[in-house]
Amino acid sequence: MQTIDQEYLTVAEAAALLRVAPSTVRRWIREGDLPAYRLGRRRVGLRRHDLSQLVQPVRAEEAPSHDTAEDDDLERIRRRTLTDKEVERGLAAMDRAERHAKELQDARGGELFPDSSEVIHRMRQERTRQLMEAMGWDDLC
Repeated sequence: MQTIDQEYLTVAEAAALLRVAPSTVRRWIREGDLPAYRLGRRRVGLRRHDLSQLVQPVRAEEAPSHDTAEDDDLERIRRRTLTDKEVERGLAAMDRAERHAKELQDARGGELFPDSSEVIHRMRQERTRQLMEAMGWDDLC
């Protein structure tokens, strides 16, 4: 049980104390790495003790490699379950994207879009032609 006599810090104070950006502290809260407490309607409080749990010694031989850090991030994402609202929003976005792709394909008579590298190559060729023409080098085209 939490008592009001414990010292609470604001997100900005915690960020300054840990020498990180306030957005980093908010991300830790959002991802469940740092407990936060609602103090009134708008204020969020963080306990010093909870902040101290984030600070752990790292020995050179225990320092995670880049791949391990990425694996840890992926594992944290996999562990976090989506809320019903997040799932609903994601499915709705996928439905809209699928409908849009179908509409585009129907408008093109069922023909798929060309490979983007082909489009980029044609655009570069056209721009080169335009520049050479503007420079009076159109006899080289």
